[in-house]
Amino acid sequence: MGTGTIATEHMVAAIRSIGHEARWVVSRNKEYAKFFSEDLRIPQTSTEARRALNDPLVDFAYVSAARDRRKHYISAAAEARKHILCDAPISHSSRIASGLVARCRAAGVALAVNQPSRASIVHQTMRRLMMEGHIGALQSLLIVRGAPYHSPPNRRSEEMSPQGELLLDVSVEDVDLARFLTGQEPVEVSALSAAPNGASQQQISYAMRMSGGAMFQAFESYTTAEIESVVMLAGDQGALIAQGTLNGKAGTLTRRSNARNELVPVRERELHATTIEGFLASTRTSSDWLCRGDDNVIALKAAEAIQASNKRQRTVPVQSK
Repeated sequence: MGTGTIATEHMVAAIRSIGHEARWVVSRNKEYAKFFSEDLRIPQTSTEARRALNDPLVDFAYVSAARDRRKHYISAAAEARKHILCDAPISHSSRIASGLVARCRAAGVALAVNQPSRASIVHQTMRRLMMEGHIGALQSLLIVRGAPYHSPPNRRSEEMSPQGELLLDVSVEDVDLARFLTGQEPVEVSALSAAPNGASQQQISYAMRMSGGAMFQAFESYTTAEIESVVMLAGDQGALIAQGTLNGKAGTLTRRSNARNELVPVRERELHATTIEGFLASTRTSSDWLCRGDDNVIALKAAEAIQASNKRQRTVPVQSK
């Protein structure tokens, strides 16, 4: 549902790679649906979500629409009792996202969120090594990412997020990754940007206190030349450092201890296929890594607190309810 870049470049191929087939393209624009189906050899199109969802051969819905259309598609899929995988965030608002989660829960369907950072074998290995005590007691988490803004050349206009809201998506992803890696919840945040009240804000830095005492610091930018992304877990006995994992690549993982760096070998795997596999498995049994709708609501609340802190120029608590 939707014809966005992620679906075009990754998810349809990922669905096919694990033995499933995309049967319908749904878009409010009939022409977009037609082009998408022809490009990716998907047999049927519709501008009506319910027509596709009523197909008995449809097992689940993948939502890749523009953010303001995700509510409509998630609601329709829940009504049709179809499990849902949606690109993140599931809404522009934590309040709306919370309502969607409740609706899916009442319908008895799974609502999972496509967060490739969780599917990364590097990040999963970091989490395991940290939990096993390889860096001692966790003290802090650092995430750095930066790249110039370029509109994807094949993204259709109806699927684009407003440029001024791009950092919301990034912050949601980084907060979700912080929760996944640390097992801790965001408590309060202090944010800073060059233009706190500017609608075109494209760069922000923030520090967040987590519930277990760890400090989470992030730098997110669409105004820099592309830099190698860094995700670092630092403990009182060492650190785990992932490089390049937030740029759509597998990246590398290094363990630093006693002033020495040791490369940790990891087996590369396709993130989107891993997400689809994990999502389908989660409809039968619990998953310890997949991002759920509830997780996305928490990340959205934290991202809203980041924006509020930046605007008010003071520390802001993250709402837990």
